[in-house]
Amino acid sequence: MTKKNHIINIKPEPTEIARNIFQEEEEIENFDAKFGKILSKEENDIRKFILRQSPVLGQIPSLEHIKKVFTRLSNEKIDAILNKLDQFDIIHLNDDKTSIAAAYPFSSSKTSHIVTMKNERYKKIYSMCAVDALGVCFMFNSDVSIDSHCHHCKDEVKIEIKDNKINYFKPKNMVVWYDREYSCCAAISQCKNINFFSSEQHFNEWQKGKPRRKGNLLQLQDAFYFGKMFFENRLKN
Repeated sequence: MTKKNHIINIKPEPTEIARNIFQEEEEIENFDAKFGKILSKEENDIRKFILRQSPVLGQIPSLEHIKKVFTRLSNEKIDAILNKLDQFDIIHLNDDKTSIAAAYPFSSSKTSHIVTMKNERYKKIYSMCAVDALGVCFMFNSDVSIDSHCHHCKDEVKIEIKDNKINYFKPKNMVVWYDREYSCCAAISQCKNINFFSSEQHFNEWQKGKPRRKGNLLQLQDAFYFGKMFFENRLKN
């Protein structure tokens, strides 16, 4: 099938079921912290710097990089701020607190989801999960390409977003499993389980024989809506 057969304009408009699911998620997520509303100016400046610099660098900034930029703050103060951001699950520090493993939606390590923004100043970067990949366009108001694969059969998944609408995707029956087993932080408990599948059949085949986790199988439009709601306002405060 040629690319033109998949061209369509999918807007992030949810079904009633998806809207209800997201309302339940809002009760768990601390959006006031993640959107910077309850952070101090210094905390929010560092939060936004990490998010804005990640696609510029093609990776999450190192702690050394952050400390070189924020020279007005002591190293101890910056470490305290990063630990607070980690506690709010705005970022996720590695076990020894020496690097940032996740700055949602971005991952410091290789994942199944590569995001390319259509802007020369940005490099390709890995996202933490399928929904995070779908949210990048809203956070940066940028056209985006997503390269991933079916979590079951490994066939290619390709999505192109222009003007905050999906105008191309394959395979045509793709769905997204949205895992809702949140515990300590999304990076450890959820993200690795939020993935694209070529079809509902492939999800069912993958799920067969595995313990059932709490979650929902989303159509692409609903997953796109989740991406918008999670990330559209991350850099606006």
